[in-house]
Amino acid sequence: MRVAAALGSGAFWVLCGITVLSAFSENGLVTNLAAILTEHGVTPQGAALALSVRGGAGILGRLGVGFLIDRFSPQRIQTMILAIAALGTLALAYASTPTSALLGAALLGVGLGSEADVLPYLMANYFGRKHFSVLYGLTWTAYAIGGATGPMFVGHLYDRAGAYRSQYIAYLALVAFGAAAVSLLLRRTRTTQVSIAEPVLIANPISLEE
Repeated sequence: MRVAAALGSGAFWVLCGITVLSAFSENGLVTNLAAILTEHGVTPQGAALALSVRGGAGILGRLGVGFLIDRFSPQRIQTMILAIAALGTLALAYASTPTSALLGAALLGVGLGSEADVLPYLMANYFGRKHFSVLYGLTWTAYAIGGATGPMFVGHLYDRAGAYRSQYIAYLALVAFGAAAVSLLLRRTRTTQVSIAEPVLIANPISLEE
C-alpha cells in the first residue's frame, strides 16, 4: 500500500491514536515512578526493585507475545496487553507497600514491553512492507508526542499540588484504558504473502467495523 493510501486509512490513525495514548501514560508514569513510590511509603530499595521487575517483566511479556501473536488475533492481543498495562498503572497509583509496588510494576512491564512489538506487526499486516519504514517512522512521531506530553502533565500536577497524589496517577491509568478501548476499533485481517516486498491483503485493512 502506498503511503498516501495508508495515511488516508482509518486504521493508520487508530494505530497512531493508540500510540499517543499509551506513550502518554507510560512515560508520564515511568519517568516519575521512583519518586511516586517513595512518596507513597515504599522504601528507596523497594522502588528500585520495582523498576527492575518492570524491566524483567517486559522481557517475559515480549517472549509471550511473540509466541501468541501468530496463533491468535494480534488486534485482540494488543487490546489485552494495553489493558494489562493500564491495570499495572492503576495498581501503582495506590501502591504503598513493596508487594503492591512489585505487582503493579510487573503488570506494567508485561504490558508496555509487549505493546511496542505488536505495533510493527500490525503495520506490516495492514499496509505491507514496501513503505513500512516511512509509516512506522510516522507512528514514532506519534509516540514522541505522547512521550513528551505525559511527563509534562504529571510534572504540572505535581507542581500544583506539591505531591504525587494517587488520583493523578489514576488519570494515567484512565488514558491507558482509553488506548485499550481504541484498539477495539481495529479489524482483523488475513494476509497472503506473495513476495518479500509486499503482502497482498485479502480482507479490507482500513475498515474500523467489527
